[in-house]
Amino acid sequence: MKSVIAGKTLAAALLAGGIAFAPALAHAQGAGAPYGTSHFESYADIDSIKQLKTVWDFNFVDPKAVGVVFNNMSALMRATADFGPHELDPLKIVVVSHGPELVVFAKKNYAKYKDIVDRAASMTKQGVRIEICRNAAAAQGFAPEDLHGFVTVIPAGPYALAYWQAKGYTMNAVGATAPTPPISALNRADINKK
Repeated sequence: MKSVIAGKTLAAALLAGGIAFAPALAHAQGAGAPYGTSHFESYADIDSIKQLKTVWDFNFVDPKAVGVVFNNMSALMRATADFGPHELDPLKIVVVSHGPELVVFAKKNYAKYKDIVDRAASMTKQGVRIEICRNAAAAQGFAPEDLHGFVTVIPAGPYALAYWQAKGYTMNAVGATAPTPPISALNRADINKK
């Protein structure tokens, strides 16, 4: 009852102020689609941007999440190819892996994560750079030589994220779960036990 009174008071105040909303409100309340129909559009000024640059924060409890997030990266790559910018080098992507998921990039786990690893290798051939946190790798028992040759080991994940952002890359933390210790129940079987 109170909200109806408040609504009538608001309506009276808006009408007193010269704001006519009654026809729109009546249409919205009576229609099955009160807000109309969406439409598709791209960004008309996309070509004024020379290059899209993004750094992806990989820090996932479940290593298999890498494959899911690769779907998002693929969508970005396809959209850029289809809609622009239309420059010689329109898109730069860097992945910084510093959580439990980095076991995916260990050679010893290739059979288990083959589909994800092959997809990652393919993405690097398309220009994606994949960086692995040295600290998280060491906590999981991995040295650079334990990882696939298409990744680069860097000093620390947060350091790399700050570096790329300072170079104008936007942070994309889609799906990242932070803070996450480097070893989780979902990657414990995949680390190097030395």
